[in-house]
Amino acid sequence: MILGNDAEWSLPASAYRDPARFEAERKQIFAKNWLLFSWSERIPNPGDYVTGELSGHGIFAIRGDDGKVRAFHNLCRHRAAQLVSGETGSCGGLIVCPYHSWSYRRDGRLFKAVNFGTETKFDASEWGLIAADCEEWRGLVFVRLDRGGPSLVEWLGPVVDLAAPFPLERQHYFNKKERVVDVDWKIYGENYLECYHCRAMHPGLCATLDIDRYEINVFPEQKYFHLQAPGRSMDDTQGCYLYRFPFLMLNLYDWGSSIATVEPLGPGKLKHINWYFFEDISPEKAEENQKTADWSAQIITEDLEVITKVQKNINGGVFPRAPLSKSEEYAVIAFDRMCEDALRFDGPIAAAAE
Repeated sequence: MILGNDAEWSLPASAYRDPARFEAERKQIFAKNWLLFSWSERIPNPGDYVTGELSGHGIFAIRGDDGKVRAFHNLCRHRAAQLVSGETGSCGGLIVCPYHSWSYRRDGRLFKAVNFGTETKFDASEWGLIAADCEEWRGLVFVRLDRGGPSLVEWLGPVVDLAAPFPLERQHYFNKKERVVDVDWKIYGENYLECYHCRAMHPGLCATLDIDRYEINVFPEQKYFHLQAPGRSMDDTQGCYLYRFPFLMLNLYDWGSSIATVEPLGPGKLKHINWYFFEDISPEKAEENQKTADWSAQIITEDLEVITKVQKNINGGVFPRAPLSKSEEYAVIAFDRMCEDALRFDGPIAAAAE
């Protein structure tokens, strides 16, 4: 096959394994975008907190006395000790460091530096916790590491209206599935954004959804993708799939939702995080809900079985880059351009094939 000058190509193989590029992505992509962090039901009361990792940073989100959720780096301003532990918890009236007992209010202000002395001039207002931006949307908690920029709703853009018909507020957490795999976050995103592979890899999905009518609408300016496919019959699952760059995945169904994201752990490595929500999580519905969650999780398992081997071959150094189909992989082309455009804000990047 001879490809002309108008051919479209994937990113060079080095983009999926280069540590220097990954560090640039951490600064220019991960830190500057809103990232899915948790869900609101986990922290219903003032003082309740949830912890996690975002782009290599330990973060915790805590509900304040005013009901607002705020996010902070999980470190004390004194000597960087970890402040709170466990996946969730409640700090009581103050956040107290376990190392030297410095304490902070729930809004991050320093309350007391125990026995710090009076020899050094010390302005407590300058020693509050290091904050990140934090907002809630329809029961989900998002964090942005670099402060300032568009609000969460502005960042989501048209996703807000597209998700409106689905009753997220009435859905409750059922369970989660997390897996650490040797796959670069961009390979995962590219796989999600095409159904060229669906007939070969996803028999269960194809049996339920009309893959012949599967379509992906690309919106480069707003950096989101709208994926949709009707069910094969009125009794089948009706799905709406929304992907907001860099890696927010809202898989919305008539039965509930599968909310997913990835946590990039390094070049060629990520944690895939999937939460399942249903309107009815009563014991009577547990078996049915589990079967539905397993159906959704199986699709991801089928993807990971193949793309982990893709990553292994890319790491081998023989494969240079892929030709992309303008009819089947146009969303992948758009996704790769978003990756490149985000990095160009920090200077040009080499895109030559190896």
